[in-house]
Amino acid sequence: MVALVAVPLVLGALAFGNHVQNMLERTYGPIEPHVMPSEPPVPSTQVVVFEVTGAGKAFSVTATAGTSVHTEQDVTLPWTRTVEVPADAPTKPVVLVVVAGPDGAEVHGKYTIARTPVREGKASGPYGVLTITDS
Repeated sequence: MVALVAVPLVLGALAFGNHVQNMLERTYGPIEPHVMPSEPPVPSTQVVVFEVTGAGKAFSVTATAGTSVHTEQDVTLPWTRTVEVPADAPTKPVVLVVVAGPDGAEVHGKYTIARTPVREGKASGPYGVLTITDS
C-alpha cells in the first residue's frame, strides 16, 4: 500500500523537479547553493610579550612561557622579549622574574598573551625582586 503512494510521488518529483527549478530560476534568478561561512583559521602560534621598564639596568630578567625559558644578566632597560609558543600547547606557566640592579632603581614588568594584558607589577630597592606569574 505504501509503495502505491510512494512510487508515484518519487516519479513525480523526478519528472517535475527540473521544471519547478527552471520556473523558479526564471522568476527569481539563478539559485545559488547555500555555502556556510568557514570558521576563521586557528593561528598556529600564540604570542607572549614580556616587557620590563625602569631606569638603568636590571641584575637579571627571566621570562618563561610554557617550555620556553629566556634568562639574561645585566640587562639594560627598557627590555622586551616576544615568545611564540604553539597555539595548541599550553602557555602555562607564564612567569616573569626581574631582579633590580644594585642601585635600587624601580623596575616595572608586565606581559601580554595574544595582545591581552595579563599581569604587571613593580619592585625597587637594591636587588629587589619582581615576580609575576599566571601559573
